Amino acid sequence: MRVSFLWLCAALVLLSGCAYEATSHNNLSPHATRMTVGNASCSDIKSSHTTEKLSQIHTRITGKARCTAEQMRKFLKKRHPKADKKYLLLPEIYISEGAKEGIRGDLAFAQALHETNFFKFGGDVLPQQNNFAGLGTTGNGVRGHSFATPQLGVRAQIQHLKAYASTAPLNNPCVDPRFRYVKNRGCAPYIEDLSGRWAFPGYDTKKYGSLRDALQHRGSYGDKIRKLCEEMEQVK
Repeated sequence: MRVSFLWLCAALVLLSGCAYEATSHNNLSPHATRMTVGNASCSDIKSSHTTEKLSQIHTRITGKARCTAEQMRKFLKKRHPKADKKYLLLPEIYISEGAKEGIRGDLAFAQALHETNFFKFGGDVLPQQNNFAGLGTTGNGVRGHSFATPQLGVRAQIQHLKAYASTAPLNNPCVDPRFRYVKNRGCAPYIEDLSGRWAFPGYDTKKYGSLRDALQHRGSYGDKIRKLCEEMEQVK
């Protein structure tokens, strides 16, 4: 009986170790860089709903926009009073393109605000690329993809969000060059799930020790986008 008990204890230890690995965010490849882009499939993170278990808030990417185009525009003007007029026309495009694919256009717009620093840019992507979410960028001056018009840039972003958030087929022809690289579609239904997937490592390494820590303190990449959208909802 003593031997059986020891074997039982050993089995429990092994099982608990596997469970921990399945929820760990620390097994990401250091070569995955920014992951904005679907360079790696969702399966690169051990559990398809890992973030759901760690994050305290779950904000679905799919669904109808909660903000109006006017709220989105006012929010942009508040945070960037000198924003170019062409960016002030984007809210309607985000809502329209989002509705076509069942993606929250206001959440996608908030992501663009975060990625472009409220359309001030200054990072790897240039304004003329019409790439508002860093598609194809991996840091170190890599510019990423370019799109002929702002609408196509928005459409590509919306489609890439759909690749992560849903298993449903696209309703428009695919213009997202990274769509096919998301191998495990539907693995990130919540905006918080994009932390460590769309953006790697997905948190401020100077402030948090791990993605798990950032998620638990609501400070991850996805949390920042959600907070921007919540601010936008309060605009009168």
